[in-house]
Amino acid sequence: MVIAIFLLSALAVYLSLGVVFALAFVLLGVEKVDATAHASTPGFRLIIIPGAILLWPVLLRKWLKAVKKEAL
Repeated sequence: MVIAIFLLSALAVYLSLGVVFALAFVLLGVEKVDATAHASTPGFRLIIIPGAILLWPVLLRKWLKAVKKEAL
C-alpha cells in the first residue's frame, strides 16, 4: 500500500512538472529546439502538448543545449 502511494505521488509530481514545462516549452522553447516550428500554427502547438508533458526531461535537455549553443 505504501509503495502504491509513493508511486502515484511520484507520478503526480512528474506529470505536474510536465504540465508546467509543456506550457513554457510550447510558448517559448519549441522555436529554439526546432527552427521549422517558427511558423507553426496554434494547432500544432496544441498537438505537441501531450508529448511535451510526457517527455519533458528530454525536451528540457534539448532546450538548454539550444540556448547554450545560441549564446556562443
